Amino acid sequence: MSLPDDVVFHDEKFVPSADATVRVDSLALRYALSVFEGVRLYRTDAGTVRPWLLEEHLERLAHSLTLMHVPVPDLSGLPVIIAKLVEINSLSDDCYCRIVINAGNVGLLASPVEPLLSVTVRPMGRKKWLAQGRAMRLAVSTRQRAVAEAFPTDVKSICQYAGARLALLDAQAAGFDSCLLSTSDGFVSEAPTATLFAVHSGTLTTPLLADGPLPGITRAWVIAACMRLGIPVRVGRLAPSDLYRADEAFLCGTGLEFAAIGSIDAASFPDAGDTHVFQRLVGQYFAEARNRSTPTALGRWHRD
Repeated sequence: MSLPDDVVFHDEKFVPSADATVRVDSLALRYALSVFEGVRLYRTDAGTVRPWLLEEHLERLAHSLTLMHVPVPDLSGLPVIIAKLVEINSLSDDCYCRIVINAGNVGLLASPVEPLLSVTVRPMGRKKWLAQGRAMRLAVSTRQRAVAEAFPTDVKSICQYAGARLALLDAQAAGFDSCLLSTSDGFVSEAPTATLFAVHSGTLTTPLLADGPLPGITRAWVIAACMRLGIPVRVGRLAPSDLYRADEAFLCGTGLEFAAIGSIDAASFPDAGDTHVFQRLVGQYFAEARNRSTPTALGRWHRD
């Protein structure tokens, strides 16, 4: 895979991506003190490329930084920075923006942090699940989501993904596309980079935030959109046996957008991706993202 050859924003400057470096002995690389957000940009009906749900992502970024005891830098200029990167890199279609705050300074584990802001904006269309109408094959992993008592589950930090990566590799080695992480008492939490929704008799259920899933921005959008569209939705605990009895299930997240689930362990969902609920939500999502309708107000994304 070739390396990106574009302009990024790094350390208060617009620079070629190859020049956007972090010290090898920085706190970010020594202790994983790196917090980030991924934001989708969509081409609107008017032909412009705009960030989607940027305000909510920036709110979550500040929340993560506060919980990590990392100073929150001034984020008010990010809309202008993102727009400038779109212009400089001549981007005219759907993109993905990654906003990263690294602890760029050297020091010891408890040293004060000097935040270093980096922003990239690069082309990204649909993942293969939506682009090709494919359904995912998932396994319920024996690996568990870290509990809040060990590390705050509502922090979007790179260190959150180390265990999820191992669970994903285990699942792929066993022939699955991905997996679902579990809680210490046997309930399902989330996929490595996405939120789970299961459908029983037309009602959507997603795991409680108390069971460890990241408070997803797309998760909050789905809940709010369902309430506005009259689709029953609830937040509650889901055991693997609940999933096996579901009529359908899907994953959602900023990078993934939406992916229908074709099977979980040995349980299959023959109509994955073709159901009224799934198609209606996907259609509504892109209608709002592309500015064809009024955006759904998310409310408080980090609370159930």
